[in-house]
Amino acid sequence: MMEKPTHMRLRIRFQRRSDLVTLLTLALLVMGFLGYLAWVHEEAAASAPKAPQAASLGLRQYYITKNNFLGNQALTACASGYHMASLWEILDPSNLEYNRLLGETQEDSGQGPPTFYPVGWVRTGYIPNFTTIAGQANCDNWTDGTAGYSGTTAKLPIVWEDAPDQDVGVWDVEVKTCNLTYVGVWCVADVVGHRLYLAIVKK
Repeated sequence: MMEKPTHMRLRIRFQRRSDLVTLLTLALLVMGFLGYLAWVHEEAAASAPKAPQAASLGLRQYYITKNNFLGNQALTACASGYHMASLWEILDPSNLEYNRLLGETQEDSGQGPPTFYPVGWVRTGYIPNFTTIAGQANCDNWTDGTAGYSGTTAKLPIVWEDAPDQDVGVWDVEVKTCNLTYVGVWCVADVVGHRLYLAIVKK
C-alpha cells in the first residue's frame, strides 16, 4: 500500500509591505558589495606581476645581506620576518627560494644566490665559545665583535672542478675573526611562505 506524499507549506507574513522592501533592498546591497569585492580581486590579480614558480610552491626564502656586520651584530642583521640562519636550515638551497630583493646578487645570479665575494656568518648549533674550528666558532654565541673571537662563515663554491672528484659541493665554510668588516649574514624566513586568496562570488 503506497503512502500518500506529505506536503508542507511555509508561509512568511510581513506586517507591513515596507518590511519586505527593506529586506530585499538589503539583500541586493549585500550581493552587490560581494560582487564588487570579487571584481576588485580579479582585477588586482590580473594586473599584479606573476609570482616566480618557487613562490607559488610555498618554498622557504633565504638570502645573504647586502650590508656587512661584525660578529656581535649578526643576530639583528636580518629583515623583519627573517632570522640569522643556522647552516642546517639552508643546507640544501635547491629546496629554498632566494630573495633577490633583500639579498646580495651578482651578474650571473639569475634567480639564485651569488657565489663570488659574498661570505656570511651562519649559526652552528654549537655552544658559545672562542675556538677557531669551523662548525664550532660562533663569536661567543654572536655577542663578541673583536679579533679575539672567531665565527663560522659560509659561501657557495666558485670552483666546481676541484680534484680529484670534480664535484660541485654545497657550502664552502671558513672561520673568520669577529671584527671583520666585509662579512654579511645568511638569513632565512621564519616560516614557509603562504598565499592568501579571497573567495570569488560568481553569479
